[in-house]
Amino acid sequence: MAKNDKKIKEILNVIAKKKNDLGDKPRAAWKTNGIFKHDLLKHTNINTITTISGCVSIVSVILQEKHFVKEAASLLEVEESDVKWNGFSFDEWIHDFKLRSSMISWDAEKKKLNTLDKKLSDLRSEDAKTEDAISDIIAELK
Repeated sequence: MAKNDKKIKEILNVIAKKKNDLGDKPRAAWKTNGIFKHDLLKHTNINTITTISGCVSIVSVILQEKHFVKEAASLLEVEESDVKWNGFSFDEWIHDFKLRSSMISWDAEKKKLNTLDKKLSDLRSEDAKTEDAISDIIAELK
């Protein structure tokens, strides 16, 4: 075996542990219908957002609207009623964007780990690859 195979195997084990710790991808259990509508923004399907900054931008709009509603109720000296945005509460929208951002983060981490795994696996010597293949075959026969 090449001199780097031992180190590569150690790092591959670290990557495998990180993949295991990452767990399953968060499931899309939306509290809203997933379509955020706003007069100043185009309609946005939560499932189509691919960046954390996309989630942050829309949540900032939600927080502004929430603040404006609270301020308007205060100015009018009325109780802030159960205000909905597109039929859902502000908290439901924030929940869904938190969930979407966790899904995006999970995808990015999984992609990074898979890329590192592939790079390291490609660096292994033929002897190390053969040894692992033989070990896999023995394990299958047991």
